Amino acid sequence: MSAEYQRINRFGFAEYHDMAGIVREVDLPVMAETLRQIVDLVLVEDESGIVEAMSPEARADFAVPLGMAAGMLEDGGYSDVELVSAACTVRYFAERHTNEFPEELTSLVLRLPR
Repeated sequence: MSAEYQRINRFGFAEYHDMAGIVREVDLPVMAETLRQIVDLVLVEDESGIVEAMSPEARADFAVPLGMAAGMLEDGGYSDVELVSAACTVRYFAERHTNEFPEELTSLVLRLPR
């Protein structure tokens, strides 16, 4: 992603000029499914207490944008660029905390675009 954002979309994610290129390069249905799997693992099926085991910083950095992405996925009707924006944001804020995550979650996060 470039350093300057173009706008904040209706879901609260920054959109960057170069996201159109990402839209053309990635398999959008696979990316959406990966994001859904992360939401399910962390926010829906969190029987292992992933969120509770995170540091407060990781919760703030990762769980908040993931919750926003969950709302977007649930609402539907999002554009390709909005999907990419959400996925890139989730990965960006998760990357610095992957050492706290279970291997399965880290693997899923690293499948998302930058």
